[in-house]
Amino acid sequence: MRYSLLSLLVGVSLAAATTHHRCPFTPLQDRQPSCEFGDADIYTPPAPWTGPEHCSTEYCVYSNPHASHAGLSMITTTHNLSDDTLTANSGLEIELKPGIDYYEAEIPGKGIGLIANRTIYKGEIILQRGPALLIQSTPHVHVPPDRRLEMYEAAVDRLPSETRKHFLRQVGDTVLDKVQRNAFRVFVSGNGTDSAHLGVFPEVSKINHACRPNLHYRLNNTTHTTIAVRDIPPGEELTLTYIYAKLPLAERLTRLRDWGFTCTCSQCIQPTSAAAASDRRLRQIADLEREIDQLMSRRPLPPHMAAQGMKQADREIRPGLVAKLVELYEREELWGSLAAPYAKAALVHAMFGLEEEARGYAEKAVGALLRETGERAKDLPSMRRLVGDPRRHWAWRLKVGRDEGGENGHIRY
Repeated sequence: MRYSLLSLLVGVSLAAATTHHRCPFTPLQDRQPSCEFGDADIYTPPAPWTGPEHCSTEYCVYSNPHASHAGLSMITTTHNLSDDTLTANSGLEIELKPGIDYYEAEIPGKGIGLIANRTIYKGEIILQRGPALLIQSTPHVHVPPDRRLEMYEAAVDRLPSETRKHFLRQVGDTVLDKVQRNAFRVFVSGNGTDSAHLGVFPEVSKINHACRPNLHYRLNNTTHTTIAVRDIPPGEELTLTYIYAKLPLAERLTRLRDWGFTCTCSQCIQPTSAAAASDRRLRQIADLEREIDQLMSRRPLPPHMAAQGMKQADREIRPGLVAKLVELYEREELWGSLAAPYAKAALVHAMFGLEEEARGYAEKAVGALLRETGERAKDLPSMRRLVGDPRRHWAWRLKVGRDEGGENGHIRY
């Protein structure tokens, strides 16, 4: 997810860096262009990579004008400069064309934004990018501020001129501020503590915020993909959400003030009555999701419900519950979060032997999973099996007979 300064300081908890083979920091030196490791420990990446430079302990600047999409600088350890890193994000061209499919424009109160130049259809990839800057999370937290800023400036200076220009156009007064305001958490060489990095994607940062956006992003290692989650007509601004979409209005506004702006998207400036109705739907979504998850896991009846005389049979999962959940998501226009409710609806309808409904929800789930997560989505194989033949799926008619009175039993919605 994208970092703000507050979330970084509160939410990032990392183990202390190892002390082996550290490059000494000399405060009296204004610059430390390179550092010396023992002969057995130094790693010089192959050309056109440069580095190690501007080291602080074992963290150094490495750069390559041809890596990623349009140049890459890294502040990291030699451990993370694996072959995968050296070749990552090369040849990513599956995207729309700027100036043809969309264009940059000045948006009142927002600065630069992106505008659709034609109808952009649901599922089209807008941007697919590797980062311009990768910073291992540990030095971002533990390296002294002055030294950290020096390393960041050196890394940005190493970027190709056009990429550096895009980086410096991002929101933020200093290079450090731009990192803290625009970075996403990504992983290099696995998902351990040492693999956690901050990735900055300057072109993605041109996309402004909306609480009900028309785009969604997904991260696969260090590749950032931005995709349309609904049809977007010509002239409409392309938007992403910078925060968790299912927060009520007051909490959304508070979170977004931490980003330094007051949100004026259509969801936040709607009339008071409409905003209150939206908040009620969001509470209903949260309550329904808790109830459905409890029922599908067959947890025991909570004591307060038993005390009210409710029987276990009264809380069985029903198709109507998941259909209501989907309806609420769609009414709230949570287009980038539909995979889970669609998948739940598909499974529950299959459990009750409702073939047409199960297949329909499964088809929608497949599309949403591909948009939100991509081919690595865990539920994708199951949903594809439901689309292909619901009757051969493990969930088929699990609830018919046992709960509804047999083959011809009445299904309670």
